[in-house]
Amino acid sequence: MLDIRFVIENKEVVKKAILDKKVSQITPEDVDRLIKLYEEIKDLKSKIQTLRTQRNKIASELSKRDQNDPLFREKVKEGKKLKQEISELDTRLRELEEEFNSIYFYLPGIPSDDTPVGKDENDNVPVRYWGKKPDFGFDPKPHYELLEKYGLFDAKTGVKVAGFRGYYLLGDLALLHLAVLRFAFESIVKKGFIPVIPPTIARYFALFGTGHFPWGEEDAYRLANPHIEEDLYLVGTAEVPLMAYFADRVIPRDKLPIKMVGISMCYRREVGAHHKDLKGLYRLHEFWKVEQVVISPPDEEIANKLHEEITHNAEEILQALELPYRVVKMCTADMGELQYRKYDIETWMPGSNKYRETHSSSLMKDTQCRRNNIKVRYKDGTTEYAWSLNNTAIASPRILIAIVENYQEKDGKIRIPDVLQPYMFGKKYLEPLEIF
Repeated sequence: MLDIRFVIENKEVVKKAILDKKVSQITPEDVDRLIKLYEEIKDLKSKIQTLRTQRNKIASELSKRDQNDPLFREKVKEGKKLKQEISELDTRLRELEEEFNSIYFYLPGIPSDDTPVGKDENDNVPVRYWGKKPDFGFDPKPHYELLEKYGLFDAKTGVKVAGFRGYYLLGDLALLHLAVLRFAFESIVKKGFIPVIPPTIARYFALFGTGHFPWGEEDAYRLANPHIEEDLYLVGTAEVPLMAYFADRVIPRDKLPIKMVGISMCYRREVGAHHKDLKGLYRLHEFWKVEQVVISPPDEEIANKLHEEITHNAEEILQALELPYRVVKMCTADMGELQYRKYDIETWMPGSNKYRETHSSSLMKDTQCRRNNIKVRYKDGTTEYAWSLNNTAIASPRILIAIVENYQEKDGKIRIPDVLQPYMFGKKYLEPLEIF
């Protein structure tokens, strides 16, 4: 969410961001309408305040005047007239504010100058590569073929029980899932991040605060309960409750940056992806994530360093797992509505013979903190909105695709990465499972 004063002073910049980020809910012309609405609302509020002052003055006079005084009835009549006029103006004010918000809440963040302008994921720019792609000496199989053969992955029963994209992780695959999550979580905690297990049910304000709403409402699971008046939602990332933890707080400057790492279940409906990645573990409705969230002072140099830091943290996890990957700088149309700068980390997946997105790393500037009303207080007592950053340290089961496919051997065995073996009771290979 942008400062309305910034919008007024930089409306052409905002219009360009709408076009570059391909925001579909509003148009550049809506920016002009927004500014006009802002002025109308400001004038209307001033008028309402003037009328209320007049009405309060009349009320004060009536309290001192005898009801038999001929002027008493005239003042009562004048007061009622003002009340009616204020009521009508209040109704008009609500209408204008509703129209204002229908535009304002969809304003995108302004991308950084070094963000490539592009129309889709094909315009993202690789900035570095790490690791050597495995040379198997045979045609590698996709993870779902290997895991179904081993009896470790059951999508058929998963769909029967949980619906579309439901799944079961069984035996050693369940242990591998927990192992990679624990390894990633502990790796980030060792770097001084505060470990957090947050709630995964959140109120609307929390998803609005991170910018997941109103854009992504169709992708969220809403909890329908006739006994609960308010709407509650399942979150798609720990970023939501971690940011909401700081909502409406003023943080002393000397306490920043605050670095947190959350681990949680995540839920996304994946609307629009019904015919994509139908097999396997890539695009699921429920999964786990380890998420880094940082509250930063509003300082470009500090925030840029923090952005590189949290990205490097995620890279170190992949390097420890010995998985080849590349880091790409996201273009304007693929980076997300509120992001200032964003990297994706794409891990090599031999089964599909390409790099695929497994991590994201975003610098948000003040867009989320403005929505969540998170401020920093300086020693002189002044305040301004803080900045925020977030990064996927690991997401599983998606990362299991890369592990299984990169660690497969010619005889069909699947080796366990060395750093995960201590979490797997010392096992070096996944063992087949036969329940029936």
